[in-house]
Amino acid sequence: MRDTSVVFLANIWWLLPAAILISGVTYLMYAQKNPWATYVSRFLGTLRVFATLMIFLILLNPLINHLTQVIEKPIIALVVDHSLSMMHHEDSIAINQMLMEMDEKISAVDFEPWVFNLETRTTIPIRFDAPSTNLNQPLDVVFESLETRNLAAVVLISDGLYNQGLSPSYRPSLIPIHSLGLGDTVTRKDLAIKEVRSNQVVYQGNRFPIEVYIDATGYTGIKKSIILSDDDGIISKQKLVLSSQMKVTFEMDADKFGLQHLRIKIPPEADEINTLNNEQDLFIEIVEGKEKILLVAPAPHPDIRAIRMALAQSENYQTQIYIPGLTKILPRDTFDVIIHHQAFSRDFPKLNYSGSPIFFYFLSKKSNLNRLYSKTNITIEQLGNQQDVIKPVYNENFTKFELNRSYLNKFNDYPTLKVPYGSYDLGPHEILLQQRVGNLTIAKPVLSFFDNGSSKYGVFYGTGIWSWRLQELAMSNNAHLFDQIILKSIQYLSVQSDKRKFMFNPISPFFQSGDLIQFTSESYNDIYEPIAGNRITLKVFQKKGGAASIFNFIGSDTNKTLNIGTLEKGIYYYEAVSVSNGKSLSSNGQFIIKDAQLERTTFTANHDLLKDLADHTGGQFYHKNELELLIRDLKNSSAKSIIHSLQDFTKLIDLRWLLFVILGLFSLEWFFRKYLGSY
Repeated sequence: MRDTSVVFLANIWWLLPAAILISGVTYLMYAQKNPWATYVSRFLGTLRVFATLMIFLILLNPLINHLTQVIEKPIIALVVDHSLSMMHHEDSIAINQMLMEMDEKISAVDFEPWVFNLETRTTIPIRFDAPSTNLNQPLDVVFESLETRNLAAVVLISDGLYNQGLSPSYRPSLIPIHSLGLGDTVTRKDLAIKEVRSNQVVYQGNRFPIEVYIDATGYTGIKKSIILSDDDGIISKQKLVLSSQMKVTFEMDADKFGLQHLRIKIPPEADEINTLNNEQDLFIEIVEGKEKILLVAPAPHPDIRAIRMALAQSENYQTQIYIPGLTKILPRDTFDVIIHHQAFSRDFPKLNYSGSPIFFYFLSKKSNLNRLYSKTNITIEQLGNQQDVIKPVYNENFTKFELNRSYLNKFNDYPTLKVPYGSYDLGPHEILLQQRVGNLTIAKPVLSFFDNGSSKYGVFYGTGIWSWRLQELAMSNNAHLFDQIILKSIQYLSVQSDKRKFMFNPISPFFQSGDLIQFTSESYNDIYEPIAGNRITLKVFQKKGGAASIFNFIGSDTNKTLNIGTLEKGIYYYEAVSVSNGKSLSSNGQFIIKDAQLERTTFTANHDLLKDLADHTGGQFYHKNELELLIRDLKNSSAKSIIHSLQDFTKLIDLRWLLFVILGLFSLEWFFRKYLGSY
């Protein structure tokens, strides 16, 4: 339905004097004696008056208001679980035929059907090939897509099995969510490895556990063996008596180096239908020893224990302490990070360090600030030997790393700390913790870091931080904030700057089968400016000397992500060679593709979840043979069409046809005047 009206921006009463003036001029023109009858003069005069008035009307700039009423039908969102598990007991052709029937019948009862899969809006037919199921995600997509539309109901068509995301059972919804249950709910005998738990990264020489969770539906009391093996053969075998749910633990030595492919397997029973879930692959990366941290101090101090306790929260660090008089053996290892507590003090021990360690300095009242300047170029113009009493404040502009923001309020409870009182000149340092004196935050450091690409260090401008950790433990029974400050500082300092001119790496060390395998590529010239147009040859293989797949790319400064499609599960190695201006650079590494088997762990549909979801949101649960009942209930629902009024303004001058009308009226007048013998 469409209504049209005219809105004048200028005063419409200007038309009256204009009409009088135009009529008067036209009368004077045609009142003269003409070679035609009087009625012809009246006709020609009328043409001129109308044409001229239309020009004047355009000058008044009126707007034509179009008010259109649009009827929006109620929308029914059909959310289809298109995961692989749907094909265990259903046929894709039959499901798509059912969806087409639903689409037609919903449209016939004056509703508008929208079809979604687990990811986005789609069309019928649907391919049932999703390797995992997240039933919450498509519901989020539906409500976001139709937030401003006339959404009447959602129909979730699924077997109720999900293996990612939260359970949708009790999600809040003002819109009724109906569910249509597919699949077979009959519990079948099945022996399944439900989950395998282990660290993805293990340090060489350590002994680590592998926990295997088993479901034995219908096979309780049977004696079975569970086997742990790698590519070279069986590592361990355990005999067990099956219970409905049980856990088995393997202990394994990390005696090899690199990525290890392990397999957990339970031999299937003769009458077992689903044997795909009787084994699982496990990939573990065994890395060389831990990061070595040396803590050096001229004398014992409670800070040393606090720092060491923080470092002990991570398995990645191996800490050694040297204090003259207490430590009898000089440290001879090559260390990654060396912490100098009470640094630059007169009696600080002099040691020779091998390698190129990174230093983390903790200043004290006894620290010689001239020696600090000689090592770091940090200038502190201290007034005498005065100390300032401050509290720490997190600097929001710090970019090297982030502290957990949920912990930051603990700074308010931290005891005060003494730092040098005076003016600071840090140069190109970034400040993580600033000083707060009373209620005033000042741009002076408590903890700062320097990194120019070739050298890196950190400076803590006071001692006594043991009281921070003690206070945090007393207030919250943990020291998460303090430990993060120390651990993330050490982690940042221990990461070496990458000065390679060609870097080619997978976007993740781990992929799932079916994932698109992608790499990132960066190339630089001799002064480390990004370059593009270099030819990149990538070779991907599983075994040294084995068959390899070759891929060719051209480096780009805009799109640095390259993909090679999908691969089967396993450990893969790659070698990439970049050629630019006749120079060759190489990069190599490895990555893992896991077979998650998420859609093969069970064949039994979970209609209870679908019923809970429908009950909680005011919907109904239907079996697949109750399609007519579903359509009838939708038709009898209280959903109604909505009438929207759409307003659209058009300037009169934008109507091109009006120009042709005016030209036509003037042309018609001119033609008759000429035809009848006038000028």
